[in-house]
Parts: sequence; structure tokens; C-alpha cells
Amino acid sequence: MTKSVNITYVAKLAGVSTATVSYYLNGHFNKMSASTRSKIAQTIKETGYVPNAQARVLSNKATGVVAVLICDIANHWAGEILRGMESVANQGGYQIIVCDTAFDPKSENLCIEKMLSLGVDGFIIQPTGQVRTIRDRLSKAGKPVVFYDYSPFDMKGSWVKTNLYDAFYSSVTECAARGYEDCVILAADSAGARTRLERLQGIMDAASAADMSSSVVSITHETPSQSELAHYFQYNINPSKKTLVVCPHQWALNRIFEALKPCTHLIPSRIGVLGIDNTEWTSLVTPSITTIIEPVHEEGVFAFRALASQLEGNPLSPSCEVLECTTNWQESTL
Repeated sequence: MTKSVNITYVAKLAGVSTATVSYYLNGHFNKMSASTRSKIAQTIKETGYVPNAQARVLSNKATGVVAVLICDIANHWAGEILRGMESVANQGGYQIIVCDTAFDPKSENLCIEKMLSLGVDGFIIQPTGQVRTIRDRLSKAGKPVVFYDYSPFDMKGSWVKTNLYDAFYSSVTECAARGYEDCVILAADSAGARTRLERLQGIMDAASAADMSSSVVSITHETPSQSELAHYFQYNINPSKKTLVVCPHQWALNRIFEALKPCTHLIPSRIGVLGIDNTEWTSLVTPSITTIIEPVHEEGVFAFRALASQLEGNPLSPSCEVLECTTNWQESTL
């Protein structure tokens, strides 16, 4: 029976016109009595009617659905920023579809095209780097977009990010003032990833200004392994100098901390550790770990408000924002 149910059938059973059912589905209740709304809702529940998404796309009707593209959903940062977005979405009656692009531009393009075919109202995107291409594509499709965790080089459009450069620069500078002389940076490939480059540049600029020697160890989600990192630390950190180990990636800090366990007795007297986020565990371990904390929830709130303003015909001004971070100083950098 469900397959044959359409809007005309629902209207007949509810004793109203198809236009009234259409108004109900689009949330236009201002001229609709409570009893009429109740009858339509009950009829839809009983028949299992599902509005035709394809027809809504073709008629350019709002769906109340927003696509959120995120580069890596498998971490606490992603969950926190989505919580921020959903807190605004729920208030406005929007639904969110989340797409994980895995830092892959091809996957990003596929997600955008798929979401366009489903007729979502707009996009909130953590870009892999091809911002101009994305913006042009969505502009032609008539869909608004807000970028987060990123600021376009031309500074156009709507976007929100945290001030990672200053956060790392200030924290490394403070560590230098505390006597750390060398700096080992565990950094992922920053090609095409502007926020990764921003973090690395902040660390290296601060180290240079403080006359700290610095070295960069390449790290990915898989390599080096914990044992390989432990071997590196054992044979490459000179205990005659105070060395600051900096991890600018939330997803790598746990592996680095575990790899440093054989050197725990040297923390913080000879080895310092500086990470980012991971507030759910960094204050609970021994020694506790100093981390830069991003206002991730607030970033999600701003991103969705900026998009909702566009969708409701009232663009947010300004539509771009840089949020300041804080540093949670703990035992690892005393």
C-alpha cells in the first residue's frame, strides 16, 4: 500500500485539498487550524506517506535539509563541531546529512554532487582545499555554502575558523620562556590543507623567533607506529637540552603520548609535550598534557547560523569569523 500512496491520496483521506497538504509539508501553518494539522499528521502516520524528494528538487522547494561535509568524522573534534551545528539546526527545524570526505577532493566532489541531486537546501563544508571550485559549482546550482575550519585566500563568502597560528605561536613562545631549547614537531602533510600549514607555520615561526632549533617528523594516521615513534624519541632527543615535542593534530596525540611513556621520568624537566584539543583525556593521564583548546562547539554554532541566515534571506553580517583559542597549561610543560 505504501508504494501507491501519494499526496492526492493523503489529501482525500484527511478531507483537505492537496494544496493544504503541500502547505503542511512545507511548514506553512499560519493559515491552518490545529485540527487540520492534526488530521494531516495522523493521515501521514497511518498511510506511511513519504514526500517525493525528486519532485521537490524539480520544483525548487525547500527540503529543510542541510549537507555537512567533514574531512574526518572519527574523532572528538568532529563530534563537538557537529553538536554545535545541530544545536542551531534543531531550533530552526533543519535536518543535517553528514558526509565524510576523508581529506579526498574526489570524494568531496562526489558528496557535493550527490547532495545536490537530493536537493539539500545548502552546504556547510570543511574543504580539502578546492574552495574556489566548490564555491563556483554551488553558486551555479543556486545553493548557499559556509566553509568552516578554513578561510579562503580571497576572504570571500561565508566562513569561520579558529586562530590556530596565534595559538601555537603563543604557546611555543611561552614554552621557550620556560627553558625549552629544541622543538620536535610531529606534523602531517600540509599540502592543500591550509589549517595544517597554519599550525606548522605558527610553531616554526615561534621556534625561530626564540632561537629554538626545530625538526619536523612526518606523521599520518597510520605511520610511524607507536613503537617506531618510541624508538625515534629514544635515539633523537638529547636529554642535555630541554626538548619540546609538539603535536598539532588531535588524532595523533594519544599515539605520541604512549610512545613517550618510556621517557615519562624526563617529563617535564627535559621533555615537554604540547598538543591540541583532546580535553576528554589529557587532564586525566599522568603527567597531564598541555593542549591548545579550540572553541569547536562555537565554530559549529556560527557556521550553521551563517547558513541559516542565508537560507532565510537575511545574510549574517559579518559572515566570517576568526575564533580565539586558549591553552590549558598542564604538567607536561611545567
